[in-house]
Amino acid sequence: MTAGRSFTEVAADLEAEHTIHPLLALFAEDELVGRVRSGATSAAVGLFRPNALFSLSQNPLQGIRDGADVVLDGGFQLTAPGAEVALVAVALDGGVRLALLPSDAAGVRVDGGVGAAVGAVLRGDALSEPVSLTEAGPVRAALADHAWRFAAFGARWCAGVIADLRRTLAVTGAGVRALSTSQYLAHELSKLEIEVNLAGLAAEHGAGSRAEATGGQAVAAVLLACTDLLHRTVVVAEDMTADLGLADTPVTRPGWPGRAVLAHFGGRRMVEAELARRMGLVTGGAYR
Repeated sequence: MTAGRSFTEVAADLEAEHTIHPLLALFAEDELVGRVRSGATSAAVGLFRPNALFSLSQNPLQGIRDGADVVLDGGFQLTAPGAEVALVAVALDGGVRLALLPSDAAGVRVDGGVGAAVGAVLRGDALSEPVSLTEAGPVRAALADHAWRFAAFGARWCAGVIADLRRTLAVTGAGVRALSTSQYLAHELSKLEIEVNLAGLAAEHGAGSRAEATGGQAVAAVLLACTDLLHRTVVVAEDMTADLGLADTPVTRPGWPGRAVLAHFGGRRMVEAELARRMGLVTGGAYR
């Protein structure tokens, strides 16, 4: 963890630096692009949304040209609900383009990180050049770089939460009077801690862990391990805090992200489906 900063804050910075800012190069320079690049306007990735195939390429916003404008309809999910702009994918002219969609634009609604555009209008020249969500290119490269760094950060964050839980239990003595409870605590935390350490080593090693094309199986496998561990760490921390009546754990302090960690990369099920596609276990709907 980064001292003094919440999971949400650090994750937002990683996303901006390694996904949003690199992809701004695909847009023509204008006032909004400049504000996002400088950090004056906060932006979050809205490329992922739960769907039946757990695929990035499913359900982009639909765009229809109306003279010099493009009218957008569809849904998206934001990793940071309070972001002022969403980086979304738009199906237009038989291809896909990226758009910077202000959350306060007419026809746009964001509630708890889930967004919808109903007749939202953007200038046609404000969209990016055509991109692919399914083949090698700038989107895949940016997401792969972000995935390595997010996975490493996620593992460090999990390790910090586990260490904090151990300190709280040691200070309060909570749960140690009942043998069954103490064994449960030791087993759950130790197993989780071992897996977090192993995943963290793989993530820190990064893309050099295997000689493969950008965005291959290795990054998807490591990201899956870390997104799964994020979910499990949140569940264990919340359960132990509630079940044992602990008053001072990460869960009880400001900045606890809760289940919001699952918004990143579409959540562990989407990452799992993507890894399966890259391994050739399933076909259709995304990268091959």
